[in-house]
Amino acid sequence: MKRILYCIAIILGVVIALSSCQKKIEKEYNWAYPVAGDWKLKAYIDGDEIYGPFEIKIYNTSFGQDSVWIDDYNGNFWDMKFKAKVDMSTLTFQTAGSVNAIPGYDITIKVTDGKIINKDSIYFNMEFEDDPGTIYTLAGHRAVGYDDYMQD
Repeated sequence: MKRILYCIAIILGVVIALSSCQKKIEKEYNWAYPVAGDWKLKAYIDGDEIYGPFEIKIYNTSFGQDSVWIDDYNGNFWDMKFKAKVDMSTLTFQTAGSVNAIPGYDITIKVTDGKIINKDSIYFNMEFEDDPGTIYTLAGHRAVGYDDYMQD
């Protein structure tokens, strides 16, 4: 009987020791959050809606923590994928003229007044080299945020 109790005590001790060593997993946010994410936007010219809704993705680059990719990955609004400088302290982004990364369509794209508002809304102005003088205002909200990706 003592032997059985001794074995149970050892097994119970091992189970307790192993369960107390479980690593607590904490969410790690990408440095580009809350700018990064999937955004559902509408396009405007002079306050008049011209297109939308459509979705773009914004994600970090591999070149450091000072720029993000802005990608209309389906080409719904414009065939565009380009880098913009980001200031994470103010949640703003811009580019004076980034070259489009879509092969065969190497226009420059200008972004001004880019900002994230309350981590769930986005606003920026764009001008495309192949449509000079037309300022497009893109505005919308987060379609899928980082918190959604981190679930499960």
